[in-house]
Amino acid sequence: MTDIDSLIRRELELMGNGRYSGKDLASTVFTKVRRRRIRRLIIAISTVMVFTVSSVGIYALGKAVSEHNFAATNTGNNGAVGSTDSHALQPSQIDHLISDYPVTWEQSVGDLTAISKAGGIGDTLGGLTAAGLKVTWQACSTGACPTSWILNVENRTGDIVTANPALMLFVNHEPLESSSRPVTVTPGSSALLVFTFPELSKGLTVGSNSTWQWNWFLTPAH
Repeated sequence: MTDIDSLIRRELELMGNGRYSGKDLASTVFTKVRRRRIRRLIIAISTVMVFTVSSVGIYALGKAVSEHNFAATNTGNNGAVGSTDSHALQPSQIDHLISDYPVTWEQSVGDLTAISKAGGIGDTLGGLTAAGLKVTWQACSTGACPTSWILNVENRTGDIVTANPALMLFVNHEPLESSSRPVTVTPGSSALLVFTFPELSKGLTVGSNSTWQWNWFLTPAH
């Protein structure tokens, strides 16, 4: 019996010593062994499934708690996590605006070098139309500040347009900082203008209850 499977051998020994002594035990033993192996397989599969479901549940719970704690940590910094302006809109309510936190449009140009009115998304200045805006936020003294703005401008005219668009930031409707980018756009084409304000993440003081506004305008070509 040395070449017989250990489980079958054990069954034969147990049954041979009992009420089955002297009978043909082969079919009975193989049936019992098969059932026991199926039972073990079911138990193993069930254990793996329970472990997997538990792991997924623990991960989801941990992620939810982490996100809740982050939101709770920033609740006191209204200026860092979004505008408290009564006219502020959530990013999901503004077409073609991508921003983690709300930003509003400011009518005032706020820059003496402006040669055009202030514009927002969808406005056309000097032949360029603002088609979209993406705002990137980074950690600053109040929690988070908008340090990078990517403005998508399109030339919907039939002529080549050369201009010097500028983007202005406002805090509590007061001018904070502006930056300009020269660009030439052919008819039917678009361009991405990247405006960065790294000083916002390097110690620039912004009130904890501040609101954020922006606009874009044209300045003389240099």
